[in-house]
Amino acid sequence: MAVTIADIAKEAGVSISTVSRVINNTKPVSPELKERVYRIIEKNHFTPNALAQGLITKKTNIVGVIVPDISNAVFGALTKGINSVCSSKGYTIMVCESGGELEREMNLLNILEDRQIDGVLFAGVDVNQELVNAMQKKDYPVVLVTQECSVKENIIDTVTHDNVQALYDVVMFLHENGHERIAYLGGPEYDFSSGQKRLKGYKKALSELKISVPYSYIEQVQFSFQGGYEGMKRIYEENSILPTAVVTGSDLIAIGAVQFLNGQGIGVPEEISVIGFDDLDFATYFRPELSTVRIPYFEEGEIAAKELLKYMTGSKTKAATHYVPHKIIRRGTVKVLK
Repeated sequence: MAVTIADIAKEAGVSISTVSRVINNTKPVSPELKERVYRIIEKNHFTPNALAQGLITKKTNIVGVIVPDISNAVFGALTKGINSVCSSKGYTIMVCESGGELEREMNLLNILEDRQIDGVLFAGVDVNQELVNAMQKKDYPVVLVTQECSVKENIIDTVTHDNVQALYDVVMFLHENGHERIAYLGGPEYDFSSGQKRLKGYKKALSELKISVPYSYIEQVQFSFQGGYEGMKRIYEENSILPTAVVTGSDLIAIGAVQFLNGQGIGVPEEISVIGFDDLDFATYFRPELSTVRIPYFEEGEIAAKELLKYMTGSKTKAATHYVPHKIIRRGTVKVLK
């Protein structure tokens, strides 16, 4: 039978809390007592159980990370950034997949609380009032990453990129390159930051440029190759005059759109320019190389983890929104119109 902290305490003739203080160095004890406890620990080859320690210290050195889709490369880069910071500070991350479903997200928040994790980094789809209420009642701090709260700004600390500004900049970039018939093939409407806010940026730019486009130039689809393919197919079928450029909500959507256009014998970028969003590794392997908006997801994860650690150590209490910079990358799928 494994030796427990209670066994160590009994043999040393002290309380369990005293053994805990020695192990975790939380409160001073006499050198003689510390030596006696360590001698008994060594004799019994005792290794403290992490969960048992957590019950005493209220600290498990585990950070929860909730993402909608673990197969999405965006969340892979994000998680690597989070882990680079957490591991350097002695924390282990526990990654959970929610599918972007509210009920599952709520359940995971409860499960992580039961596991007594020290904090949560939350990448959701729509951080609504119900989620905000749940997060604010938890014993651990929460920092949103890649997704802003749809209820109110700065109610939950957030690290993300400015989706409105990014899409605004993309439309302006295309317009500067001679394009006016610019379609939008973005993420789903229910996704607050990556769906609704990007569409807002697209419309804001067109409004300032005094460019009107038909409603059929706008499609919102899933962040997938198939979504891009089907969305581009609908734009093609529903418009007698095709756009000269399509701005998309992700690199995967962009590649799906290009594949559909290639199948119709429509050259990219000769007849229609396409620009993605994310700048994932495969964007440079595609032919022609994909023009896109670069988001530094690894750095975004790093910053989010650092902000969470501030809450966990008590050095921060006030929520704020932190934007990482984006950058438009010109490659082979955008043509300059004369």
